Amino acid sequence: AAPSPFSADWLVLRLCRRWVTRALGQYAAGRLLDVGCGARPYQAEQEAHARRCIGLEADRKRYAGAPPSVWGSALDLPFADATFDTVFSSQVLEHVPEPGRMLHEMARVLRPGGCLIVTAPHIWGLHEEPHDYFRFTRFGLAHLARRAGVEPMCIAAMAGFWVTAGARFCQYLRRLERRWLAPLLRPVYALVQLGALALDRLHRVESDTWNYLLVARKA
Repeated sequence: AAPSPFSADWLVLRLCRRWVTRALGQYAAGRLLDVGCGARPYQAEQEAHARRCIGLEADRKRYAGAPPSVWGSALDLPFADATFDTVFSSQVLEHVPEPGRMLHEMARVLRPGGCLIVTAPHIWGLHEEPHDYFRFTRFGLAHLARRAGVEPMCIAAMAGFWVTAGARFCQYLRRLERRWLAPLLRPVYALVQLGALALDRLHRVESDTWNYLLVARKA
């Protein structure tokens, strides 16, 4: 079930889904590869626009109960050159020790004229330790994309300072949760996140975004 404003990560999940859904609607087509697909949270949106969707995942332990189409590494994709019309990856780039190589591999399996769709964090706390290696600016993403052989068409901040501040504050509060305290924190999560969303619409400072969406095309 989709989270509600009473959960600490409601706002970032809501915004990420909105941006990804819009990008898939605009750019996904043909044969699509989801790199680091996890539990396939965007499978329905992918299948609405792509002819065939293939999910690749490396973490056999975590996703053994819901296996992907293919097990494999994002740093050495088990596919031939130019075999996909769309390559997608959400919130994976920060978890590989060589993000430039990951983007190069995704560009390699992309057909000429195909689109790469990637989301990655700019300001966020450590997660999935110890496999949390990098954060990215819009300029860093553009640099890595061009070095991989794809040209950025869009690098969009998913929100501004207020959403980042509100989301991070809720993540901090979640550290304080205890069985007796959780019911008291849930209304605070809702108040903080809804307030942050409203303030972000009034004054959006994108240089402090928590996350970016990159869309790039292979020449």
